[in-house]
Amino acid sequence: MWPSISYETCTWDRDYDELALIPKSRRRKILPTFEAAVPVAIARQTVSLPPELERRIAEVEIAVARFDEAQNSRDYDLPALLLRSESSSSSQIERLTSSVRNVALAELSDKAPANALLIAGNVAAMREALEQSGPVSVSSICSIHDTLMAGTAERKGLRDEQVWIGGSPYSPHGAAFVPPHASRVPGCLDDLIAFGEREDVSPVVKAAIFHAQFETIHPFTDGNGRTGRALVHRMLASDEILIHSALPVSAGLLHDVERYMEALDAYHAGGIEQIVGCLADALELAVVIGSRIASDMDAILEAWSAANTDRAGSASHDLPALLVEQPVVNAAYVAERLGITDRAARTLVETACERGILSKMGNAKRGAFYQTSELIGILEEASSLQGIRRIAAR
Repeated sequence: MWPSISYETCTWDRDYDELALIPKSRRRKILPTFEAAVPVAIARQTVSLPPELERRIAEVEIAVARFDEAQNSRDYDLPALLLRSESSSSSQIERLTSSVRNVALAELSDKAPANALLIAGNVAAMREALEQSGPVSVSSICSIHDTLMAGTAERKGLRDEQVWIGGSPYSPHGAAFVPPHASRVPGCLDDLIAFGEREDVSPVVKAAIFHAQFETIHPFTDGNGRTGRALVHRMLASDEILIHSALPVSAGLLHDVERYMEALDAYHAGGIEQIVGCLADALELAVVIGSRIASDMDAILEAWSAANTDRAGSASHDLPALLVEQPVVNAAYVAERLGITDRAARTLVETACERGILSKMGNAKRGAFYQTSELIGILEEASSLQGIRRIAAR
């Protein structure tokens, strides 16, 4: 049996000047102490699961590894596209939404909508997680979080204050969950890293427990959920079953967010089967979604290639692969990435518009940006809850 978390009584320093500004009904609930979670040390805990769940995990790991190897053979950067789907779905779990087009725009312009800029930070954090190598460490986790929070006013680094989930913004009293006191965070993370280095736990099981424990620790003032889901990919890559690609794992979790949240609650009570099963289901669905995206992408790129009559070596043959990585562009971006002149890039973009590959975005205030509606449509479908459920039902 996996041990449940315990709690300790901590002092809540009440600022009486601030209390005077809080409604009386709220003020009465703010007490001089509160109960904070004390996560169990997991570095040496025995991991035991029912045989049928272990068999299922083995099947899922094979499916993920096969998907990863299949995507490695492509001549365009499918992972860049998949991480956009992953980042969008992960943000939706936190109730952050924006169109795929606006998120892609936000990577090139700070004039994009506010939510799009935040989700673009999630895309960058996912890239950081995928580009890291070697064992997971506290430093590498902080690097992912710093990337996520770049451009925001949120404090970077490990928290030095109390945080809580749910309840009121005034104090942790009445919260749904109160993570450990800030003084415990460094020690809890060291224990988590030691667990992540174990070789006697299968990759998917390890990633699920690592994620649940990370969310229990809640080491940052904000962005813990998105950072924790990026760490699922980092762990799977570290254990070498998802090396070349990315998977829209959060799309699988978004399919049933309530179950995901219940699994995290169950982990606090000493149950690991729920979060392991939840991640296994999410990975299974992610492989289906990822394969569907790849198939749709192949069809579009083949159609574009068949319609391109330009001479071999023309930059127009390189543009589609660039659009997979960045489905919103301007001429300056195309020129820089393809190594051509600004004039040649403008001509290339105009030709792509004539061929229906690109279309000009409508807001003139944002400058001359162009989108590939077909690729964006694939991502919108794979990143929306309705789209995910349609794909899952097939």
